Amino acid sequence: FLPHASSITRTWEQSRQDIAVPDGYETLLRLTAPAYLWDRITSPWVEWMRARRPNVALRLEGSFPDSAIDQLAEGLLDICILYLPRPHPGIVYETLAVDQVVLVQHAAQTKPWTENYILMDWGLEFRIEHDRAFAGMVKPAISAGLVFIGLQHVQSQQAAAYLPLSAVSGHIERGEMRRIDNAPVFQRPIYLAYPSNPVSSDVLDVALTGLRTLARDWAEGQGFSEGDRALSMAGQI
Repeated sequence: FLPHASSITRTWEQSRQDIAVPDGYETLLRLTAPAYLWDRITSPWVEWMRARRPNVALRLEGSFPDSAIDQLAEGLLDICILYLPRPHPGIVYETLAVDQVVLVQHAAQTKPWTENYILMDWGLEFRIEHDRAFAGMVKPAISAGLVFIGLQHVQSQQAAAYLPLSAVSGHIERGEMRRIDNAPVFQRPIYLAYPSNPVSSDVLDVALTGLRTLARDWAEGQGFSEGDRALSMAGQI
């Protein structure tokens, strides 16, 4: 009965969200993005949409990458911002920006960072580059694939990890974490995912234009070079 139950659940959720369009609004646009991108991307994007499409209601959600892609494919989401894309029929992926992934350590940790290190799994390319950079390193006992897990572990266990600069810059500025001197800096694409045949293409086009514009401004503010931008486009799916 599981396939039938799943279908009923999806239908119910779609119906619930359709009904949830507030009175006076034309449609509902649903977006999911990492929480730490709120200040840099999501919040400015909300302002962008309110200024250009005030008749469109917005629903902001947070979810795991795999479930977000499933929800996007099932019509329960309209746009996803994520790090690890999973190819799926009917979904378009493009590189939105490139984030710097830096090695940080809790400020209270006085021992070498290698003694309490969580390995973040940012995909095959990162693992290859990481293993090349730290060829003699013993494989860490703990690994994770989500930013908030690595961030929480570094904070609670006074550990070290490779994390996106966008997620740790505030902690570094407040003195809660510090970057490890002379550690390699990796570049990690942030992807934009959306349906290839959207129900409301005009609204989606405006939303995507806003996200691309804000991401470009953010990248320029971080001082990414043309080489970095070329690297990001090389990761396009």
